[in-house]
Amino acid sequence: MEEIGALIGKGFSTWRDNLNLCLPFLYSFVVSLLVIVPVLVAFAVAFAPLESLNSTSLEDLPNQLSKLQGALSSLALAFILLVVLLSLVSAFFTAGAVGMTRQALEKGKADTSAMWSDGKKHFLNMFAASVLMGLMIMAGLIFLFPGAALLPRPLQPEPQAVGLLVVGLMLLILYALGMSLLLAVVPYALVVNDLDAVSAIKASISFFRYNKFDVFILWLVVVAISIGLQMIGSSLAIGENASLQPLSAITGLVNLLVLAPLSNVWWTRLYMSRMGRLKVDEVKNPW
Repeated sequence: MEEIGALIGKGFSTWRDNLNLCLPFLYSFVVSLLVIVPVLVAFAVAFAPLESLNSTSLEDLPNQLSKLQGALSSLALAFILLVVLLSLVSAFFTAGAVGMTRQALEKGKADTSAMWSDGKKHFLNMFAASVLMGLMIMAGLIFLFPGAALLPRPLQPEPQAVGLLVVGLMLLILYALGMSLLLAVVPYALVVNDLDAVSAIKASISFFRYNKFDVFILWLVVVAISIGLQMIGSSLAIGENASLQPLSAITGLVNLLVLAPLSNVWWTRLYMSRMGRLKVDEVKNPW
């Protein structure tokens, strides 16, 4: 079986030989901006009635409030639509990125045709999987309910409520970390094995059962690099030297153009090698 260290090294070589693997992430960023900008303009138009409230007479106030209520309803609808559109964009290019990476691992070279074909084929299942994963993670909010239930009761001592909230928050963080490990390979199982959303989630949980150490180590490597880049960017952004400000944007580009495709290669290679879908030395299907 390919060791995790060798997998990371070979994954880096695959990324180096296929720098176009960053294109799905770049396209996702650009298309997301094209979606966000019109919605922000709509937000500004919807909030225009707020500017006239200060000069509104008491007689005309009910009409203005009615218009404001309608604007807020439209705003909420636009926000929901924005979230759905951004999720669809992310699902399309995530599936496309995995498809390109699979092609690079199987054939040595990747082209954008794999991105478009796999994006169109899998984006609905990828979108459904992202919704299900989000709901599964949000289920951890139940850990906050005991502490939150005590807050409205004045007869209960406040330290008890605060203590329960702190414990609940810690449990929520641990639950979210655990779910991120269990669901780490959902996109790769979905595209590589051509699965639906529920089957991909089941496959990811099963994969983690047999590859706990490798999944945890790779997750730790990716998270450590990501946090390191964020710390560098934050330190440059708050620096007193204005000449360092552009470097903060560069760290964001590094995350988008280097870390995102590189980590995608690592995860795809891990899944394919452990599932016997990749022809490498000493790789066999443990199942």
